[in-house]
Amino acid sequence: MEAIKYNLSNVLNNNMLDHVVESAIVSVTDSLGRIEFANDNFCKILECDANRIIGETHELLKSPLHTGKIYKNLWRTIKKRNKWNGILADFSTTGKEFWLDTTIIPIVNEGEKTLKYLSIYKDVTKYYKKNTELLKTELVNKDFLEAMPLQVFTISKHGKILNANKSFCNKEIGELINTYIYDYFIPTTFESFKENIDKVFVDKLTHQFELFDYDAQGRKVFYSVVISPNSRKMGEVLSATIALYEITKFKGLSNNLRDSEAKFRSIYQSINVGVIVVADGKGNITAWNKGAEAAFGYTEEEIIGRSLTVLVSKKFRNINELLRSVSKIKKKENVDIIEMCCLRKSGEVFPVEFALSSGSVNEDDFYCAMMFDITERKALQNRLKQKTKDLELFLYRSAHDLKSPFSSAEGLVNLLKEERVNDKVVFLTGMLDSVIKNGKELSENLSQASSISVNKSEFKKINFSSAIDDILMSLRCENKLGNIKVNINVVDAFGFYSSQEMINSILQNLIYNAIKYSVAPNGNFKSYVNITVKTFEEKVVITVEDNGVGICKTKINKIFDLYYRANKYNVPGHGLGLYIVKNIVDNLKGVVTVESYVNSGSIFEIVLPNNI
Repeated sequence: MEAIKYNLSNVLNNNMLDHVVESAIVSVTDSLGRIEFANDNFCKILECDANRIIGETHELLKSPLHTGKIYKNLWRTIKKRNKWNGILADFSTTGKEFWLDTTIIPIVNEGEKTLKYLSIYKDVTKYYKKNTELLKTELVNKDFLEAMPLQVFTISKHGKILNANKSFCNKEIGELINTYIYDYFIPTTFESFKENIDKVFVDKLTHQFELFDYDAQGRKVFYSVVISPNSRKMGEVLSATIALYEITKFKGLSNNLRDSEAKFRSIYQSINVGVIVVADGKGNITAWNKGAEAAFGYTEEEIIGRSLTVLVSKKFRNINELLRSVSKIKKKENVDIIEMCCLRKSGEVFPVEFALSSGSVNEDDFYCAMMFDITERKALQNRLKQKTKDLELFLYRSAHDLKSPFSSAEGLVNLLKEERVNDKVVFLTGMLDSVIKNGKELSENLSQASSISVNKSEFKKINFSSAIDDILMSLRCENKLGNIKVNINVVDAFGFYSSQEMINSILQNLIYNAIKYSVAPNGNFKSYVNITVKTFEEKVVITVEDNGVGICKTKINKIFDLYYRANKYNVPGHGLGLYIVKNIVDNLKGVVTVESYVNSGSIFEIVLPNNI
């Protein structure tokens, strides 16, 4: 607790800090999200003691590299040294779920220039569960309203929608609120609609009338409309309730009129979407809107009657995706939005998202193409890809450049060891040697992690026996290796082709981990590492088995996370090895599985496809 007071000495006095720690739920984490301090209240809600969680990754905060909007926002905020507040949830060690109103305050130690995070929590589990029950009740009521055969709106005097019982015109309730009822019906019904709404607010009586509109297929739909006032006790009309009931089946309409109205309704119903082009069954353009005229540069007189392919870039003239979409429409299947390049009258090529729908009038098919110009979005995506490549290359080069200084320092330390020096210098030299090896290992891991995406290695035949021998030779300086029996079984009956560099990284990290977390010999107990490789015609199966310390079941699903270390055991490490393994396996379109038991050992199995 004294360390925390020291870090906060410029912000909080000791009395205030003691009061906060005693009465609140408090924890302190380092810049990587590992717990440095947790008070009794925090341990109580997790149902464990402090010794068990100190040094562990904070489950509530996770890692800044985890996905999820809430955690991205959290880490983006606190890394800018700003306070963050929000609701976080987790499970106790016995499986109880809890919710905490969390405030995270970044604290800078001016002396060490280090950044830590003070987290203060309020247990809101009881209130959260109560709200959940209320939400369930609300959903039941909502289901009842949506099941009503009537479409019901509450509106203001000016036709603004204040509430609705269910979605309408492909808009959810939230999207309908604060829009106007008139916007969802054709202009010809406006006067009749408005006249009846005005009457309700003036004479305070219920009125009934009929109107018609068109559905998504262009068919004429009739409604019976009832408008009733909602009044105060004093008689003032505050709002009105509108109930619509479809009565199309009770109405008759001539075939010629229906066909004519359906065709033109299909053309104009989405006129505000953007670029709309209508073509007949042969692919000749029959109509388009002003958005299309502005996008392509052709007037209506210039384009009507010409083939739709005149709008498509030459490299897309085969328009295979477009033909597949037409085929799906004819089979009445769902059609995906596709990307393609279009051609302006000026010859300029620009990218669009293309959605196709169809209709039929008097057995004549027509197609409606709705396009969205995505030029700006594509430019942003390309810039983002380039920035990502630049960052990956920077990480790769930085990690690579660190290797040389570490190797030079390691050589100098080895020379110093050969000199006749006193015991204190020998002790310090040993410490320096350990630090240099740790740094060298970190730079090597960073180099491997960055090379996954930077280097596009050629596939060639893998000599597993030679690769394993080289790895064991490179690890000969590991003190534990001499006490471990290493069994190698390579059955290469078919030959396996892949990236030699990536295969070496997988084997290096798995074998190194098996050695690092082995158990010292004791009596009849002898540590072993079994390395098995079997090639098949279409795949290879790599298995690394050990009888070391093992991994707790609750932590197995996290061992491939960046910087996560399931076992500390005073063994140095950086939490990068298994992260590298998982990313390489994913990059090679393979699968990695792990089976492990505490004090019994682990079995890692990797299956990779053969790239012959």
